[in-house]
Amino acid sequence: MKRLFYLLLCICCILQSLNAQSVKEVTFSGGAPLDTYIPSITVPVLTEAFKRNGIEFKALHLPSLRSLESTNAGILDGELHRVSNFHEVSRGKYPNLIKIDSDLVHVWVVAFSTKSIKINSWKDLKDYYVSYYRGRKNITAALQNVVPQKQIFRVNNDKKAFELLSAGRIDIVVTERNQGHKILSTYPNFSNISEVGQLQQSIIFAYINKKYKDLALKIATSIEEMKRDGTFKRLLEKMSNNSK
Repeated sequence: MKRLFYLLLCICCILQSLNAQSVKEVTFSGGAPLDTYIPSITVPVLTEAFKRNGIEFKALHLPSLRSLESTNAGILDGELHRVSNFHEVSRGKYPNLIKIDSDLVHVWVVAFSTKSIKINSWKDLKDYYVSYYRGRKNITAALQNVVPQKQIFRVNNDKKAFELLSAGRIDIVVTERNQGHKILSTYPNFSNISEVGQLQQSIIFAYINKKYKDLALKIATSIEEMKRDGTFKRLLEKMSNNSK
């Protein structure tokens, strides 16, 4: 019986390896609309990295928690953008996700307000009503031990958070700096809002379902090659020019 068990285990491993090697297409999702700052970087970089491995890459936007559940269950293949310490801040809730270990973008999480205040740390938020885009595990983890739950308002997108702030219903919006300033420049009715402090730098990676464990290393290697050969920089410059 023991010999049969190990034989079946070996067959399963071989089949899983063959499946990963023969993959022709993957679909990743993320909690931010694809035209926002972070996906506008991660999608073209991942598209090129998978192309170099003969795989077609597709991206879509889902609500953050639905995206995670779908990827963890293997319904979708990967996450477009999650923080480097994702498993820590999500308390190990999504064990089937493996980091593609080459960083894609560094961003600052900052505070915006209509008040003349200065925020220097997460602890400075304890007396304020705070809103953020639900599903951002790093922000959830940072706020939960500092700000009382009754003072936290989770919303479905950054624009909604800024609407609450502009209307005086909350005191602070916490979000990624570039995306926050893009919203402020797009909507003149938010002219009473400004950045009032930076809270944390986040390093963003893509994650892939563990059924593609071997592929994760290949894609990370391709991204590193792109950084060396100048492709990564060119894609960032193209994104920057398109956003002007």
